[in-house]
Amino acid sequence: MPLRFTDIAETSHPADRDHIGIADKESMELVAAYRLYGFWRMDLESGHFFATKDIFTLFGMEYTTGPMNLVEANSKIHPDDYTLVVQALETCIDQKNSFHVIFRLKGSDQNYKFARCVGRYRETPDGRGEMVGVTYEFFER
Repeated sequence: MPLRFTDIAETSHPADRDHIGIADKESMELVAAYRLYGFWRMDLESGHFFATKDIFTLFGMEYTTGPMNLVEANSKIHPDDYTLVVQALETCIDQKNSFHVIFRLKGSDQNYKFARCVGRYRETPDGRGEMVGVTYEFFER
């Protein structure tokens, strides 16, 4: 399967679940119950990367509520895919847009699996830049 970088469009409408009675919290619980599905935020000024427990599990790392060790995390990305991941992040920051990238990731069992990362640039209320996104286990169909 070829790896790819593609810009994802801004959604023109928020998720519409009110009429069926599913709240945001419940929908996230349902999504995360299906597979490892972690959320993350990167402060571009400090370079700190914060992530939920599923991200740490995907990367085979010990969980912490503080910033993730990016040196260790980057070492888990397949060497042939690392440049593609970095390029996607850099393009997102430079163009202030969104991205998705599929890459191989070494888990705690030392075997590679596919992961998909979807992220978006955003500005904080005080005008600083950050990226937010999700990373999850990706299975080929």
